[in-house]
Amino acid sequence: MLTPDAEPERGAAHTVRAERVYQQLEREIVDGVISPGVQLQEAALADRLHVSRTPVREALRRLTETGLVRFEANRSYRVAPFDPAELTEIAVPYAALLGIAAGLACPHLTVDDLAWLSDIDEQIYREFASPDPVPHPILAVGVPELLMERCGNRVLRDTARGLQLHTQRAYKAFGLQIPRLTMAERAGGVAAAARSRQPELLQVTVRVHFEHTILDVAELARMQTELDDRRP
Repeated sequence: MLTPDAEPERGAAHTVRAERVYQQLEREIVDGVISPGVQLQEAALADRLHVSRTPVREALRRLTETGLVRFEANRSYRVAPFDPAELTEIAVPYAALLGIAAGLACPHLTVDDLAWLSDIDEQIYREFASPDPVPHPILAVGVPELLMERCGNRVLRDTARGLQLHTQRAYKAFGLQIPRLTMAERAGGVAAAARSRQPELLQVTVRVHFEHTILDVAELARMQTELDDRRP
């Protein structure tokens, strides 16, 4: 016999499973584990993730809302391809949001935060110069996460993070093609502005540097798309 608390508990467990499936699929898509254009089949995903199809279906619906997944006419889901035009459109509003977050975060940056920011250019050199370089998105993810966390504005943080999924995925795919000197100089500029403790300076620096970085990635994505279209 079910107790009065049994159904809510079941509902809570389902919510946890759905969130776990969503976060795992989002991470795999953003990290490139699941490539653009791959069809996502509910049954196969449910089997791999050891859940029923219901939380998978909910996760795919949410991923469709983010734009990482597309729902097709035959009622199937497919990982969205890179869209250079979309990245270009995202660049200005996303960079503007990060700039605002940076201005709000500036007074709340700790000594450890400033030390971490100051070390980023060296991190970029180390990572890009490694024998098997991986474009760890320090500028594209690490710095925005810090600024959004310190800004103290939940609405701003959530809005920016929605756009960040697209920039993060593109950066992980094309970031190594941006000269590391360019990335290190941009990181150094952000760190210097943060150390100045001037909110207006940090806001402008972050906005300009991130807008340029996203536009660089969009151009690289465009070039790759053109190459792929020419292949037989």
